[in-house]
Amino acid sequence: MSRIHAVAGGDVILPCFLKPTMNAASHTVEWLRPDLKPKEAHCYRDHRDSEEDQNPSYKGRTSLFKEELKNGNVSLKLTGVTLSDAGNYTCFIPTMSRTQRPVVQLLVGESCPGFQPVLSIEGTDGSGLVLRCESEGWYPEPELEWFDNNGAILPATGPTETETDTEGFYTVRRNVTIQQTDNNWFTCRVQQQNITRTKHIRIPDEVFPKPCQSYWTVGLCLAVGAVVGAAVGAAVATPMGYVVGNRRTKRQCVTGETVDPENLSVLLKGNSSGELN
Repeated sequence: MSRIHAVAGGDVILPCFLKPTMNAASHTVEWLRPDLKPKEAHCYRDHRDSEEDQNPSYKGRTSLFKEELKNGNVSLKLTGVTLSDAGNYTCFIPTMSRTQRPVVQLLVGESCPGFQPVLSIEGTDGSGLVLRCESEGWYPEPELEWFDNNGAILPATGPTETETDTEGFYTVRRNVTIQQTDNNWFTCRVQQQNITRTKHIRIPDEVFPKPCQSYWTVGLCLAVGAVVGAAVGAAVATPMGYVVGNRRTKRQCVTGETVDPENLSVLLKGNSSGELN
């Protein structure tokens, strides 16, 4: 049984494919909700959709991909998803093997904003610092961006990392390498539809690696670099990085802002509006 997540008010596709691949255009295709009466969520027969036995709650909201039937794709598209649409759906073709009845579990929830981003220093990269932004508890998947103090998007060191927990909520994280600026303010923004979470961080000048400018200072620079690296490493080790923000261990939907403890080295700009300062 496959599991599909949907947001109330949106659209969703319940997947079902014939194996081995065959043309389903001339076959009857039924999508059933066994817990309902009538149980037909959608019925396709005689080359057309049939509403004769369809459950009234699905009328006008279901469709197959007619151009894909010849390729064995009998997936169901459901529009205007409601909370009551949650349940198990059976994909059934009566003229074929009655033992092959794929079941799709549809989970429906309202859009859930995640937690405030947590920022940390992951290490150094040449003359720059690697910052990480992480936010958990989102549904559906949000977008994550880093900005400088002027509101310009900072290029990431790699793609946004995404994972889901057992309940289907998303955690996103992204690294960026930053160079020293005139004020060293940087912002992470996590956004989903009209919901935005932001966190700001200021990096003190002394935290940035110092470049070696001549041969006779290379040894000194390496020694200083080792000390700075050890200092950054010590900060990174508490507990998962030079951390700004609170990590949570229990899943909950929240809409309010969080207040972070002051840090002697990392200063925060409060901004509940979600706009860049």
